[in-house]
Amino acid sequence: MCGNYQIINLTAGKIGMITKKTLFYKVAQVSSSTLLSRILGLLREVLMARYLGAGIFSDAFVTAFKIPNSLRKIFAEGALSAAMIPTFVEVMKREGKQQLNSLMTLSFLIVQSVLIALCALIYFKTDILMRFIVPGWYKLDPAFLSEGQSLDSFTSKACALFSSCIPAPQVAYAISYLHILIVLIIFLSCSALFAAALQAVHHFFVPAFSPVLLNGAFIAGILVCMHYGLPVEYLCFFIVCGGLIQVILHYVMYKKYGFGFGPITKEARERFKQIVIKFLPCLISMSVMEINLFIDTSIASFLPKGSTTLIYYADRFMGIPLGVFAIAFSTIMFPYFSRIKTYAPQRLQFFLFEAVKIILWIMIPIALVMGFFSYKIYYTLFLSDKFTLAQVVEASWILRAFLVGLCFASCNKILLNLYYALHETIVPLYVCVVASVTNFFLSYYVFMPYFGATGIALATTISYAVQTVIYLFFLKYKFGFSFFIPAFFEFLLRYCASLIAAIIPALLVYFGVMHLFAYAPVTISYYMFNTVLYWFWVGPIVLGMIILLYMLRKPFKVKSYFLEIV
Repeated sequence: MCGNYQIINLTAGKIGMITKKTLFYKVAQVSSSTLLSRILGLLREVLMARYLGAGIFSDAFVTAFKIPNSLRKIFAEGALSAAMIPTFVEVMKREGKQQLNSLMTLSFLIVQSVLIALCALIYFKTDILMRFIVPGWYKLDPAFLSEGQSLDSFTSKACALFSSCIPAPQVAYAISYLHILIVLIIFLSCSALFAAALQAVHHFFVPAFSPVLLNGAFIAGILVCMHYGLPVEYLCFFIVCGGLIQVILHYVMYKKYGFGFGPITKEARERFKQIVIKFLPCLISMSVMEINLFIDTSIASFLPKGSTTLIYYADRFMGIPLGVFAIAFSTIMFPYFSRIKTYAPQRLQFFLFEAVKIILWIMIPIALVMGFFSYKIYYTLFLSDKFTLAQVVEASWILRAFLVGLCFASCNKILLNLYYALHETIVPLYVCVVASVTNFFLSYYVFMPYFGATGIALATTISYAVQTVIYLFFLKYKFGFSFFIPAFFEFLLRYCASLIAAIIPALLVYFGVMHLFAYAPVTISYYMFNTVLYWFWVGPIVLGMIILLYMLRKPFKVKSYFLEIV
């Protein structure tokens, strides 16, 4: 098996018709835009904590915002892109822009019509939707209770979905916010359609940069609302304006690359049928993380107020490394997986092996660092009158529970795109269903009753691991993939040794600096330990650890195809 690995490694000088340096450049381009977006997203969450804290208003806003945001990831950037990009690439290669313009016209008309109808349904039936996504916010009217039945029983919670019940205060606020925010999905789906055409010609920058604009509008809205004491509805309008700006930017680039709209042809209708066939199974499998977030926050609605917000914040923090590298890397690799499948399918197992190695190399230290500093993250950035010390402690444990699954969630992004490159959509569908059912069962019945919101996060982590195992199982027994087990364990052993060698000096420096500040004047010690200034001296230590880890790869003989690009 190791011999096969070496043979494939020697023949893998290019990926699809793209050099390793070009691949690195594109990943860096997307990652840098994503990193800027995530930094702005972190600033956004910090300001949100100052503006709304973790209580009734924050729970209501998080619940309302996650609906269009999740629909964006499911319908627009997720399943829609996964179904469209391979077809757009093929049309562009074989038939040119004229046929792609015809396909875009048909896609635009049908997709937008469906989404407008869906948004109208959500707008007029918001209360019914709320009963399903936050059932814990509804209590059955005591007049409808049968003899001996309590308000907290499972039966009463289920009946609250369909019977007369008393909504919590969060419900009215969430409905008001959602009525404004639901328009966002229309704008973002338009952007996703234009982005699919841009990615078909290997333009990734604008699709990656556009979330920066949305976060910019979000932050501007929070600052204006905080300064003038405005209600959350004004913030919702700012967010919708950010979505409109995204559409304009994508359309300008779409026209710049010579795309447009054309008459709907018979060939376009046939191509669109192919997209629909791919889209339906992708709809669930591409949205597993969003489904898990819905499950998590829905179950959290049975916990004390603020729990939904704490889970949301932890999920956003986990999304920083996931988006900056794993999603960016898998996005760039997806078109090339498709190309490799057509001319050298045996190389797919090599590139999967190397992709997993680079993900572990990056994500393990990130998970360790974020887990180690999780308490300080919330204490220095979120602690305020509206975000209590008890919530800081709880949020830090929720984040740690999520971070255990960071490597699994990252690998799943690569594995999913690999399955789509193999033109396999049914297996990911089954995997998603199994993972979501596992998450719900473990969350509601096993961990949540004993560990609260932290238990919900732990159940999600386990579901990510289950998803990874099933993906690998089918790759081996259905597609005959080899996983180079001896080579992988050799890499893991050498990598862990280099990681320990990088962590030990970083810890020595960290505790040494802490010892020095302990002898400084009280005011200096306070600001250096308990405010945002803490990160001004911790950041360089962490950066130094990462640089040392990279430098140690050669002394410890940590071999990685993608690490040698740099």
